[in-house]
Order: sequence, then C-alpha cells, then structure tokens
Amino acid sequence: MDFLKYSDLLRRTYKEYPQILLFFGNIVLAISLLIAKDPWDWFKKTYQNSESFYKTKSEEIQTIISGRKGQESILNRNLDGWTVQLPSGLVLPGDSARIEELIQTCLNLRKFTLLSESNSVSKEEFGLGGDEPVLELKDVSGNSLGKILIGAPVRKGSGTYILDEKNQIWLVKENLKSVTGGGKLDFFLSRSLVPPFPSREKVSEIKISGLSSINFNLSKQGENWILETSGGQIVASSEEVENYLEEIKKLSADEVLLEKSEDLSPVPKDRNFKIEIITSTDRYIVSPIGMTKLGSYVFQREGLSYRLVLDPWNLERILQKDLADFSSRFVSP
Repeated sequence: MDFLKYSDLLRRTYKEYPQILLFFGNIVLAISLLIAKDPWDWFKKTYQNSESFYKTKSEEIQTIISGRKGQESILNRNLDGWTVQLPSGLVLPGDSARIEELIQTCLNLRKFTLLSESNSVSKEEFGLGGDEPVLELKDVSGNSLGKILIGAPVRKGSGTYILDEKNQIWLVKENLKSVTGGGKLDFFLSRSLVPPFPSREKVSEIKISGLSSINFNLSKQGENWILETSGGQIVASSEEVENYLEEIKKLSADEVLLEKSEDLSPVPKDRNFKIEIITSTDRYIVSPIGMTKLGSYVFQREGLSYRLVLDPWNLERILQKDLADFSSRFVSP
C-alpha cells in the first residue's frame, strides 16, 4: 500500500516539476558512478588511508628513543630545538633537521602489509634477530606513543620490516634505516659548523681570510653590502650576499669524532683559512684545527665536546667563490 502511495507521489511530482526530479535523479546517478569507479580510492583501503602506527601530531612529540638495544640515544625537545643524550649520559646538541625528518617518517608509517602475527615465525629473515634498533616516541607527560623494532630494509625498494608491540611483523613503505642512521650513536648529533643563531641577530660582516688566493670582506653599510678586496671596494648584490651567507650557515660535517684518539696533522699553510660571521652581538668562526690522515679538515666548534670532519671539496663553493658574482660597480679604487 505504501509503495503505491509513493509511486503515485512520484508520478504527480514528475508531471508538475519534471526538472527537479531529473536534477535529483542525476545527482543520485553521479554518486552511484563515483562509488563504483572510485577514481581517488576514497572507498578502497590503501597504504595512505590505513591505520597509522603513531596517532599523534608532530608538536605533541617530546621525546624519541632511538638506537640499538642497550645503546639507545634519547632525543629531547627544548625551546632551542633538540638535544641528544648518549648512553654515557652526555647531553649534546641535536640535528633538528634530521630529527624532524625522523618524526615525519614515523607519522607516515601505516599498518597496511601484515606479514606475520605468530610467535613461531623466524624473525631473523626479517632482520629482527635480537640486536635491531628500537624506536619509541613519547609525549610531554612521558607516556609512550608507540614502540617498534626496526628490521632489515627491503632488498629492492625503500621499505622496511618492523615489529610492533603486539609481536606482529609489518612491511612499511618508508626507509627507517636511513632516517635513523642504522642506530649509529652520533647520527642525530648536530653537525653544523656554524651554530644556529636567531634571525633577529643580524649579520653585519663576513670575512674570508688565510688563503693567498682569496681574501675579502663583506660588510653591511646602511642599506648596502660592500665587498672589500685588495683591489678596492664594490657595492655587492644583497641577494647574492644573503645566498652566500646561507651557504656558509649550511656547512655540515661529513663525520663526527666523539673521541680525540686520532692524531691530527697540522693544516698546511696554503690550505689554512678562517671564515668569520660577525653579528650585532656575537662572532662565529669556522677554521680547521687539523687534518685527518685522509686529508679531511677537522673543526672544533665552540661549545661542542666532539669534533667535526669535513671533506675539502665541500668547502669549494665557499672558499673558491667567484667575486664577480657579487657585483661589478666600483665605489672607490
């Protein structure tokens, strides 16, 4: 009886308002086709829309425990960035860029490919033999947000095998070995040759000296940057100076020497140099204290208890700068 009633209502509506009925009919048809085709995988389970391992936001992560069992480093967030507490208890500055990359990778991990949830399966074939790196995130209150063990990377691809707290083995798409450094103690230590300083601490002068092939000063005078060499002064391009300054600030060590056991060779006179960045309140100096047996520069940054090693070719863009890039307009002879 109800069916006949609704059928009659539809017929009368169609006679009086055919456009409205056709409009809603097209909408229903479009929705049905969208569900059937699903061009954006809205209704299909994919890696991206699967359950995440860490259900949190980046800013809610306060502590990260990373490293091999018994040799874990503790990464802690503070107002200035991150610190790294080594297993020995020593607390050192952290590499914020690497730690933020690790956090973003963790937040991208998805429970999509479950390989095993049995205790009897051989974990060794997945690189989970007992000494694998651990990774745990904690919030401000110290509560664990999740803990995983990192197994072997996939041979062909960028994925990684991991073991969760329920003893389940998963395959994730992310390369956790690269973002954790394979559990190396020094991986998350700051490697910057120039310590980070606030943007409000304006740079007033940049000095490059020591090398016979290139010695020059860049100084801020009013609104202009002035390049001074043995041949005179020129007005330098502000954009080029800022780019050059950023290149210096980005200098990062290839290696960290936690121990001072290796004997260093003196820096040859023709290869010695000094880079100075002078601000309104401070002075930052980059100058080698010696060289390794393989010919790399060794630096001792102020405030760090460890040494930084940098290959000479990484300094070429700084020390072999073509001064013609700055400007060609002379102010005085």
